[in-house]
Amino acid sequence: MLKYKVFVGPDMDGRTLRSIVQSELKMSRRLVRSLAQTDGVLLNGQPAHLTLRAQQGDEINVMLPQEISDLEPESMPLDIRYEDDEILVVNKPPGVLSHPTARERTGSLLAGVRGYLGVKFAPHLIHRLDRNTSGLIMVAKHAHAHHLFDMALRSGSVHRVYAALCWHRNDSILERSTQASQLQFGVWQSVDVPIAQDPDRPSKRVVGAGGQDALTLYRCVNQCAELALVQVVLKTGRTHQIRLHLASQGLPIAGDLDYGGNRDGANDGTFDGAAGFTPDGIHRQALHAIQLAWAHPVTHQVHVASAKPPEDMQSTWLQQGGRPKVWDQFVSDRDALQQVDMMD
Repeated sequence: MLKYKVFVGPDMDGRTLRSIVQSELKMSRRLVRSLAQTDGVLLNGQPAHLTLRAQQGDEINVMLPQEISDLEPESMPLDIRYEDDEILVVNKPPGVLSHPTARERTGSLLAGVRGYLGVKFAPHLIHRLDRNTSGLIMVAKHAHAHHLFDMALRSGSVHRVYAALCWHRNDSILERSTQASQLQFGVWQSVDVPIAQDPDRPSKRVVGAGGQDALTLYRCVNQCAELALVQVVLKTGRTHQIRLHLASQGLPIAGDLDYGGNRDGANDGTFDGAAGFTPDGIHRQALHAIQLAWAHPVTHQVHVASAKPPEDMQSTWLQQGGRPKVWDQFVSDRDALQQVDMMD
């Protein structure tokens, strides 16, 4: 059973247990109601009503109720990059669903995490990745952790950095001047364009007025042949945000047949999937969540996890003449995270 402990200090003297649990442990009202029904709060080792007032020196223990989940646990290999009492950070391979859908109930990463944790846990995704996007994804071990990290994500205490291989036009990104193009090598730029559901294709998205606000930071960091290596930081988390925003800047992600643009001409804004650029060795959008950084809402420590892209992205980069050591530099680079701090 998961437990949290609070020692009552001078600033909490005389306050109700309900007030302390909600403010000090940041527990939701729904969870607090559940604790009241299950005798989940102990005051100095004894079950206590939440209306009781604590005194300095008291010890409050909170035992989280058992969660019920209808998600069947599954056995699958997991590349775990971080774990504590609240969360897991897993490096998701391409082709794996983050979460079950109405049509596909098995084979999801979430089911694999439940299989790893055991049936006493009901894991929750804190954010998601598209099926064919690889990389780091954060999973809460229980509902309270989900609540805490969801608030952290919304407040900007969780930062996501992506690596994308994008097709670019024949003129070199490295040689473009500031006046000639929006694409500047090594310079952070922003795309602040709303994203809405495509009225003709509900599973797709379009940029334009009437959608949800969406903000993406990006910079071109390297180039080889027809590919540009682009570093991306998400400031919001809309569906298909990176794919759509980069395509709108003339940088469609290699292998993305939904928003791939036209390889031989200027991007006309329609993102014709039939003309998407798919280099040898990559059969999905070449997008990878390469870094994840967060200020832990319980311990208040700052953590950074990283993972190189899978073989398909690395081999595609090499085939196009890219430097193999670029990924070592990318996973250790902290400039994107500093850029987030500067933007906040």
